[in-house]
Amino acid sequence: MKNTIRNLSSLTFLGVMLFAANTTFAQTPADSTTTTSTSTTTTSAGTVSQFSPDTIVVKTTTSADPISYSYTKTTTYVDENGNPVSMETVKSGLPVTVYYDMNGDKMVATKVVVRKTTVADPTAPITQTTTTTSAGTVSQFSPDTIVVKTTTSSDPISYSYTKTTTYVDESGNPVSSEMVKSGAPVTVYYTQDGDKMIATKVIVRKTTTTTTPEP
Repeated sequence: MKNTIRNLSSLTFLGVMLFAANTTFAQTPADSTTTTSTSTTTTSAGTVSQFSPDTIVVKTTTSADPISYSYTKTTTYVDENGNPVSMETVKSGLPVTVYYDMNGDKMVATKVVVRKTTVADPTAPITQTTTTTSAGTVSQFSPDTIVVKTTTSSDPISYSYTKTTTYVDESGNPVSSEMVKSGAPVTVYYTQDGDKMIATKVIVRKTTTTTTPEP
């Protein structure tokens, strides 16, 4: 009787082990090797040089050669405020920022930001913004002009000034514009606007008084 129970127990255990082995084998795929792919979005700014049915070619300042990006049906096109725009707006000469992912050695555009173009007015005067200095003595201070005599010019020089013109002493402390008067030594910082000189800052220097020794 005991031998019969032992045999039955052994058969039951063997059956359980075979079932477990079959189940494990069925759940294990033939090829257990998996490939992990990472996707990092990168941006690039430039100007469109070509827009074909499957490629955007962009000229950038960081690369000597134009860069080609593929695009798909899921690629989005937006303006600088994030509002959707038609892909037809992407054309040659347009400034864009391309968001793309690397797929092997292929760059796939995920989003294209279409930036605004600025058109220069050819009739607008060219403004020089280089600041220059000139030292001399005030000969006239009218409501819109400072006339200064300098040692470098035989004729007095006229400077326009505006509400943004600042007046300081030699230490850089603000002073009243009333300090700029005839006979005051000054250094004028100015910018050239066409043939007009506009004072941006006037440094009012101290006057030096010379005393004649008594005989």
